[in-house]
Amino acid sequence: MSDAAYGIGIYTAPEAARMVGMRPATLRRWLMGYDHDAKHEAPLWRPQYDPADNDGVLLGFRDLVEARIVNALRAKKIGLPTIRTCMNRARDIVGQHRPFSTSQFKTDGKTIFLHITRDLDEPQLIDLKRSQGVFNRVVAPSLADLDFGPDGAERWWLLHGKRTIVADPDRAFGQPIIAEHGMTTARVAEAVQAEGSVAKVAKIYELKPKLIRDALAYEHMLEVRQAA
Repeated sequence: MSDAAYGIGIYTAPEAARMVGMRPATLRRWLMGYDHDAKHEAPLWRPQYDPADNDGVLLGFRDLVEARIVNALRAKKIGLPTIRTCMNRARDIVGQHRPFSTSQFKTDGKTIFLHITRDLDEPQLIDLKRSQGVFNRVVAPSLADLDFGPDGAERWWLLHGKRTIVADPDRAFGQPIIAEHGMTTARVAEAVQAEGSVAKVAKIYELKPKLIRDALAYEHMLEVRQAA
């Protein structure tokens, strides 16, 4: 974590991909560029940490949010050229390089997305527009459980509908933690395995058992995603 900048968070490609629910190799392609039809495609966006300064790809928290939304669009079979066009148009409107993780996109996202997808002839995008809208069905759920400040996304509550497990770039380098305590969910899972029970860990670390169970639930969710 020596390269971490305060308040940005830091994740390796495998860590970020695990949280988003995608393959690390795919995430690297988005951030480093890729070859397609005998030409090299530029990265979809620049990561917060310059790849030239690191041995591998490192992401910040805002990158994590961008990846989450792009991954949701790809899950609906929307092509990368279309997504690239959407991101470029959104950059022009929002005025930031990572447009999907901005406060403006959170506030005016539906209007912005209607504008940036106008005249795009992506078949899957057209189908989504005909039923409920691509923003409501695909993008809005990826913005759920995020807290935004003036500069953009600041916090991600990792268990939907709960405020117990969080990724916050101001705490633990953005790693998933128990919000009330600050202990990482990975450390909680290791402790439970070592001690043999939730009750023992709760006593040792003076944690509420329900918080430990939530941490274990999140770690289990990551394992399920990885196995899928």
